Amino acid sequence: MNHHDREFFIYKIRSGKVFLKNRILIKPPSVDLSVESCLVYEKAYEEAFDDEVMTESEMLDWMIEHDLWGEENETKIEGLKKDLERLKEEIYNNRNNPEMVSQIRQYLRAGEKQLKQQLDIKGSYYQNTCEGVAQVEKISFLIENSTYKNNKLYQFDDGDTTVQDAMTAWYADVIHDSTCRELARNDPWKTIWAINERSGQKLFSNKEDEELTYNQKSLLMWSQMYDNIQESMECPSNDVINDDDMLDGWFIIQSKKRDREKVEKEFEGSASDRIKNSDEVFVMSHSNKQTQSIEAINNPLVQQIKKQREAVIKKKGVAEQHDFADERLKARNKQTQAFKDKF
Repeated sequence: MNHHDREFFIYKIRSGKVFLKNRILIKPPSVDLSVESCLVYEKAYEEAFDDEVMTESEMLDWMIEHDLWGEENETKIEGLKKDLERLKEEIYNNRNNPEMVSQIRQYLRAGEKQLKQQLDIKGSYYQNTCEGVAQVEKISFLIENSTYKNNKLYQFDDGDTTVQDAMTAWYADVIHDSTCRELARNDPWKTIWAINERSGQKLFSNKEDEELTYNQKSLLMWSQMYDNIQESMECPSNDVINDDDMLDGWFIIQSKKRDREKVEKEFEGSASDRIKNSDEVFVMSHSNKQTQSIEAINNPLVQQIKKQREAVIKKKGVAEQHDFADERLKARNKQTQAFKDKF
């Protein structure tokens, strides 16, 4: 994206308005109007429920009953999410290998496409649920009461533009996350954000009682996020910061590191000195979440050793200590050290 394109997006976001044809525009709703829209949602939901329209959960049960959705789909979604996280970590870990990064990125895009397909299938009947009907009524209400022409509330009944036209434009105006990230870390917004506090200039032209738009919130969130990254003790290089996939991988790795350190601290606080000094500690788990917390204490090398041991046990059924490759390696190292000490 060149400077002119970024400038155009920033002006649009700062204005907070959606511009339609014939000088028709949609303004950000006021707080009071947002409250009214929530009441419209509740009323529409109740009416749809009374008319025996299925709720979102009931629709999902109906899809399962008619083999349109199933447990294997849910498993696939969870698996794809984990795969995408792993691929982003791999992109970061291979950041100095352009060919590997390019290959991993292809797998990542393919995985994202598959995940979108699954989510689209799951939500394909959302518009026919109580929640879907109520959401349409809520957005329609906001559009009808936020659309202006020549500073006067636009009368859809008398004009060429319909509520559906305005709603389509309103949805289309939402900026993709990757675009917003690029805007946040580059000029002209980067300079505006940096001098904002000292200059006293308003970031957005919204009136005092108008809500921030989705795009404005997203831009603020990413601007603060990039500030936090720069202030981090382990701040990555600019090449990583400017690559969304690599930076996401860095986020994931840092998050896992913090979780591991937190669990280690809790474990050390509750464990005795004898346990702390042990090579291996067996800990009982009572839930999947607790199992994940315990596993997080192990570093990658230990996790690999566990996988190797599980493979040996699965193959042999019953295994002795000397059957494990890590134990044999440990024994050889002890013998080598003893030989060195002797001579």
